[in-house]
Amino acid sequence: MSLPEGWIESTVGRVVVDLQSGFAQKPGEDDDGMTPQIRTHNITPEGKITLEGIKHVSASAKELERCRLAVNDVVFNNTNSEEWVGKTAVFDQEGEYVFSNHMTRLRADTSLINPAFLGSYLHLLWSMGYSKTRAKRWVSQAGIEGAALASFKIPLPALPEQQRIVDVLQGAEDLAKTKRLISEKIDQLVRTIYWEHFGAWYTPDGLRDSVRISEYVDDSQYGVSEAMEGRGSHAVLRMNSITTSGWLDLSDLKYANLSKRDADSTILKNGDLLFNRTNSKELVGKCAVWRGTKENFSFASYLVRFRLKHGMLPEYLWATLNSAYGKYRLVNAAKQAVSMANVSPTDLGRLTVPLPPLPLQENFARLVTQIEALRTEMLSKVGHFEELRALVTQQAFSGELTEGWRKQHDAEILNATRARDELLRERCAKVIRPLADGPTLNTRAATTQAPTHRRWLLDELSEFQQRVFSAFVAYTAQPLLADDPDAFAAFCADDALTEQLAGFSYSPDRIRRTLSQLAALGLIARITLPHVNPLTLERQYLQAFRPLRDDEHTQFADVEALRRALSPPGEVDE
Repeated sequence: MSLPEGWIESTVGRVVVDLQSGFAQKPGEDDDGMTPQIRTHNITPEGKITLEGIKHVSASAKELERCRLAVNDVVFNNTNSEEWVGKTAVFDQEGEYVFSNHMTRLRADTSLINPAFLGSYLHLLWSMGYSKTRAKRWVSQAGIEGAALASFKIPLPALPEQQRIVDVLQGAEDLAKTKRLISEKIDQLVRTIYWEHFGAWYTPDGLRDSVRISEYVDDSQYGVSEAMEGRGSHAVLRMNSITTSGWLDLSDLKYANLSKRDADSTILKNGDLLFNRTNSKELVGKCAVWRGTKENFSFASYLVRFRLKHGMLPEYLWATLNSAYGKYRLVNAAKQAVSMANVSPTDLGRLTVPLPPLPLQENFARLVTQIEALRTEMLSKVGHFEELRALVTQQAFSGELTEGWRKQHDAEILNATRARDELLRERCAKVIRPLADGPTLNTRAATTQAPTHRRWLLDELSEFQQRVFSAFVAYTAQPLLADDPDAFAAFCADDALTEQLAGFSYSPDRIRRTLSQLAALGLIARITLPHVNPLTLERQYLQAFRPLRDDEHTQFADVEALRRALSPPGEVDE
């Protein structure tokens, strides 16, 4: 780990006074207790605690004593799907809370580390894909044991500099709040327009001109149940492709190879209504209107596609089902099974809704289309700033962000550094100073490709990963089609790769896994490319890897502008 002057390398285990996993819900208990329990869904992707969907358990006195949460405790998600394991947040709620066995509580030694600094760094490792590389996997779950978490390396600047970094990151957090605010305002706008158009059809005596939904369903179709992965002939929409407020989210797609019969039966057309028939009780019944794209899309078995007859527009039914009335009817229509709820097409068809005149529906649909376009445009702009926020976070934990600040506060930092090192020596902890720059192997190509703010991540790689990375970025036949046996075999036999890996025991599968790990860490790009099978002439989508382009890691001017915008007047680091 290459660190600035005054920073040292430590581990999580050396900077915490307590590392404790929680306890599981008791058999047969279904939110029947009195004590709120933090679970996996209570940490947001942004690294914040949310109480949405909080569950309550019966906790014994011993469990309360052992698993009570306090403000500034760091909560780490130790078990989840591979995608989500490692999410981290700093607990910020007053009152009595406990946490589940899928969470680990870390109590920071505040004489060495700021809890917000620790929590932000662990969440950064998750967002960069590092955490899942340290997880053990089984079936569809991944887990990080306490010993593995304690061994995570962590940079340790002096406490005043940690506080400076936390303050700047808190300013950058406003960007994430902006995105949430935009989404909330757009959703509120849709609800307001819906009520202005159709409020008169809801009266104290019931619905005016009500009809059963089934009377206006022309066709319904369940989705496919094929195994999904990172490649295939069709992108497959899943239940998480629909947001809780009914918008499509195509940011996390999976693919499947579909037969012609399945592909034809689940084809999507502009204006199709996608309905989430199976989910948790709180989320079942989510729906979205499909807008056509050039790519081949299908949908999974937990979704149902509806096409409506003349007289009822999909935008109108979409907004009705997402309204307070619609959600109330869906919750009451749902059949509960264990932890999941189901609303079948038949159940949905029995629900009654108002049927306003078609011209009024058409006017509402035009407004929804305009709002949808506005939402897409606004969120895309915020998304750009979120990328810059991620770069600021990476620069903060590499020391680049506070380089000028250190020069202005050198005396304060020197005193704090001495106190930190003395404390570590008293505890017999090894103080690891940053090494002088200089490669330990021939990684010239890798170093050239890697942006400054990611070089610290390169230092975290194993030697095998570093050597595969070095050979890959120097490989000329790019992009590398990993799912093409001939193309991948040619890479594995490349002289540069075999030279780099001399002395290692490896196989093509290990090289493939290493490339996937490098892509998960954001050091190379994983892409999906269309490929026509020469035997069947069918179009397939194959997984490929390529080095990062210059425009994917040279946004320093934007980062510098954002950093200056987040700095108080007179405190911009030069």
